[in-house]
Amino acid sequence: MVEQFRSIGDRFGILGILVLTSLTRLWNLGYPKKLVFDETYYVKDAYSLWQSGHELQWAKGNEHTFTAGGMLTTPEFVVHSPLGKWIIGLGMQIFGSTNPFGWRIMVALAGIVAVWLIYLAALELFGSKRWALLPAFLLAIDGQAIVISRTAILDGLVMTVALLGFYLLLRALKSKKSATWILAMTLVLGAGAAIKWSSAFFLVVFFAYYLWQTKRFKQLLIAPLAVIPYLLSWTGWFVSRGWGYKSNDVLGSFIAYHQQMYHFHSTLSMQHPYQTTANTWLAMLRPTSFFFDGKDGLVTAINPIGNPVIWLGGIMALGFLFSWFVRNRDKLSVLVFTGYIAGYLPWLIYFNRTSFQFYSVTFEPWILLVITLMAYRYRARKLVVVASSVAFGIFLFFLPLYLGIPIPLGFWQVHMWIPTWI
Repeated sequence: MVEQFRSIGDRFGILGILVLTSLTRLWNLGYPKKLVFDETYYVKDAYSLWQSGHELQWAKGNEHTFTAGGMLTTPEFVVHSPLGKWIIGLGMQIFGSTNPFGWRIMVALAGIVAVWLIYLAALELFGSKRWALLPAFLLAIDGQAIVISRTAILDGLVMTVALLGFYLLLRALKSKKSATWILAMTLVLGAGAAIKWSSAFFLVVFFAYYLWQTKRFKQLLIAPLAVIPYLLSWTGWFVSRGWGYKSNDVLGSFIAYHQQMYHFHSTLSMQHPYQTTANTWLAMLRPTSFFFDGKDGLVTAINPIGNPVIWLGGIMALGFLFSWFVRNRDKLSVLVFTGYIAGYLPWLIYFNRTSFQFYSVTFEPWILLVITLMAYRYRARKLVVVASSVAFGIFLFFLPLYLGIPIPLGFWQVHMWIPTWI
């Protein structure tokens, strides 16, 4: 009976996890009916891209709401490449530009796909459906992943693209004819850089690991092809002559635009009540408050607070991983650690730049893969069952803060486990 139950879980477990993922990402997705946190930038940019081909300025006074009438005709300087906003805008085209569900649906779908991708990646790593279910389940119930997937910002898209690139890397490592897989990985992560430049770190690190393992250095000729999807994402800017475009010096103006983008990213230093430094991210010391509203003794809060069992377990698993690597010098430890290197270490370099806890969502899947790897190596099945059950209970407890469900003020305060969460 037990084996029969396990067999059913192996075959259909991922479907159950995807159903759970879909419910948490899609339920009441249109709430709040106004812009949440950085949606004020990306929703407006997405709309203006689809209307004019490049980003436009908006009238002051509508920072927290979206009305098409607030769009001006003046080109706007923006600091992120266009692809992510084209993707967000696609949902607005399908479901209506004033529909908050339309703002968020594409990012939500990407969040669902991410759970499927981490399952596929774990299946490649461990060769076991049972163990592959663990990181998929943990990603499905983690609060940060849920909230980011329900918000029209770019970081959730970056996470999904990075996971797809990692899966393609794994396929390339197992294939005798890996050029096709590496080409696909290069194009995917090139597209990721067209969402946010930070995706380029994943391309560099994954490519470096591939070359280290295979010694197929001729494949380096594929790497420059990443520029193709990146340049294609700027087609609207070229055609419609966006901010900074000079018809007498198109290439020069394009380069100058990127120089200004880099200057912004490398020097950004501004005060924000929820800013954090990257060294605090793993311990979740300051999750960003995305939304808070109160009326008649009830509050509605949206907080991307990571599941404490998962994140604290991730810190411990990372310690075990280092210990294991020191003793065994195994390549699998390095492979799973590549996501940390690509997604986390750059933020430790730009330590003085204004940053936020939720940026860590881009490398969160590798936290879960490290947990799974160490549980797999130590065959800690009972510990996995117990810890996963506790994590699921905490997920249910925090669910109102992930989905924006009204709760009494006192009940919200019970969720603020440490003062820096407020």
